[in-house]
Amino acid sequence: GERCVPIRVVTSAEEVDEADLVFVAVKSYQTEEATLTAQTFLKSDAYVLSMQNGIGNTDTMAGIIGGERVICGITYHSIQHTGPNRIRFRPGIKPIQIAPYDGTITPRLKEIGEVFGKAGLETDIVENIDETIWQKLLHNAVVNPVSAVTGLTCRELLLDDDLQDFMRDLCMEIIEVMKARGIPIIDEEDPYRPVTNSQRALGKNRPSMWQDLSRGTLTEVDAINGPIVREAERFGLPAPINQALCRLIHSEERKNLQRQQEITVTLKSATEAVPRPAAQPVRLEDGRAMPSGRVPLETAPALKELVRDYYLDIQSASDDPDRLVAWASGMGPVEIVRAMGFTPYFPENHAALIGASRQASRYIPRAITEGFSQFASSAMTCDIGAMLAGDSPLVSVYDISGPPRADVVIYSTNFGHGLIRWFDYYSGHFGVPALSLHPPTALGEVGKIEVDAAAGQMERMITRLEEMTGRALDIDRLAETVDNAGRAAGLWSEIVQLARNVPSPLTTFDLLVHMAPMVLMRGTPQAVEYYEILKAEIEDRVSNTLAAVPGERFRFYWEGPPIWGALMPLASLFFDHQIALISSTYCTIWGLEGLDPKNPIESMARAYTGIFPNRSDAYKASWLRSQFEANAVDAVVYHEGRTSPEHSNVRYGLEVKLRRSTGLPSIVIEADAHDLRLFSIRHIQQQVLDFLEQHEGSMTDLTMPQEVL
Repeated sequence: GERCVPIRVVTSAEEVDEADLVFVAVKSYQTEEATLTAQTFLKSDAYVLSMQNGIGNTDTMAGIIGGERVICGITYHSIQHTGPNRIRFRPGIKPIQIAPYDGTITPRLKEIGEVFGKAGLETDIVENIDETIWQKLLHNAVVNPVSAVTGLTCRELLLDDDLQDFMRDLCMEIIEVMKARGIPIIDEEDPYRPVTNSQRALGKNRPSMWQDLSRGTLTEVDAINGPIVREAERFGLPAPINQALCRLIHSEERKNLQRQQEITVTLKSATEAVPRPAAQPVRLEDGRAMPSGRVPLETAPALKELVRDYYLDIQSASDDPDRLVAWASGMGPVEIVRAMGFTPYFPENHAALIGASRQASRYIPRAITEGFSQFASSAMTCDIGAMLAGDSPLVSVYDISGPPRADVVIYSTNFGHGLIRWFDYYSGHFGVPALSLHPPTALGEVGKIEVDAAAGQMERMITRLEEMTGRALDIDRLAETVDNAGRAAGLWSEIVQLARNVPSPLTTFDLLVHMAPMVLMRGTPQAVEYYEILKAEIEDRVSNTLAAVPGERFRFYWEGPPIWGALMPLASLFFDHQIALISSTYCTIWGLEGLDPKNPIESMARAYTGIFPNRSDAYKASWLRSQFEANAVDAVVYHEGRTSPEHSNVRYGLEVKLRRSTGLPSIVIEADAHDLRLFSIRHIQQQVLDFLEQHEGSMTDLTMPQEVL
């Protein structure tokens, strides 16, 4: 259950009453400052109790206030911050142990132990807990730095045989130091076995040292692995692995410091370049704004201007007879389009805009009158219907005349074969050529045969475009465009991965908005510049532990197409129940991998052939498992889009397969990406609420505390 405990919180030592006991639970490198502060309000017979990781904290305290006033403590209890004024407590497997620094158990110390016991915290008072501290240090010193350096969860560490061998060697190096100190070994037969059990218990979580590095703060490596190196030197023992890990972590800390300085400069430059008001909480109004209390990203106004400029340029290109416009699919080879001098326009993005503005039902009937089935892709029918109606949200949103003229249509079926009908219709309607790529599909592996097939089609497309324009492809311009696309894709992937932090600094609803440059401006320097600024802002959020969902309780993953017409009510629903929808397949796949300006055509062929929608079911299941693990999700939301079967993997048994193999609870939402007539938002909201009521207990069990190690 949950209970409220009133406490008095102050912001300066001057406001603190004299204390009988002071807990110190700060990072090791903050111990001196914390003790000096505590010294100002200690009673004459008060104690200071260290409940910290690592070795040497009590020595620091004793040097300041005297050893007779220092208590060394160790606990297996843990807490997790779940939001403002909220923590989740998880009892440990053993009682708290406390011991006097000077070895003298006084009546006053016994009284402290009794107070703990009355509070429900069973406590043992011992003369010396050096053995227990070192036994816990063994776990910390093995798991913490390896997770921090590799970025892997404890479960992922267990699955890597090479890392397990490395960690066993690290463990045995520490065991030799413990033996030299006379510390009993818990499992003489296999000293590494208890460490393996710790990793298994932590599961999908990453230890505190990884969290420190991800937030750009200092770690406790000097209090965890550092003492092992020093003790090894004292006993004449080798400790090269511990020493190497200390150096690697120190290097990462220096890189973080440098990155923090770069972030400060980047954000300052961006603010000076585009003055805008400070972000304020935005209230939900008529279902068309972000949820109440949510602080939007500072880069949001800059994104609006960037997208506006894109559409104004589209209008200019359409009005200029000397410029050429290509209607292109989002996952088509836009780098070739740009390098050949065409201005790309994306009907799929236009369909998303129609869906998000809840106007699809106005336009779909117009397409149906032309013979399109009501069961055809609603993205296609709302876009075509708007074109036939001579109407578009572009007119009201960006003050342009609507979609541009088309000189050519270009698409790739890597994102679904439904695009064939969509773009071939436009080819016939406008009387312009349709150039298409049809890479091999349902791939488990993307090998040379598949890449060569896609590259050959790209070269044939280039030849057709050269014939249309009467000019040859400028290979240097293509290389530059591919370089820009690759850099933007890399930044986008890093931004998506930043959502893995706890609490998450952004959600899928943020990503769906900020992925616009990856679609509309991929291959341009503007996209790269924008994502550099956005990444800096997200990293700044991580450093300051700013949550996209204050009080984050659960972390969900979204698989399937977005429900564009229900983004706002869904965002509000998840926000109100403190659920961070931290990632989605749809957003993640835009981090195209391997784009290489030195080998532009082949690297494009590999990147575009290898995207998630173009892969086999076995590959998709494996990839999704890795995403669930990396994002430490508690549950999965699957969207079965009624008119988008190619992107509704749940339709083919994927949800059942993954639920059985991962144990993660999941919910299947039957709706549609664009057509509001095919589902009820109220029904979806109730479905999610019922799911929460049914699974909240099991998800709490899955949400392991973040500071166990």
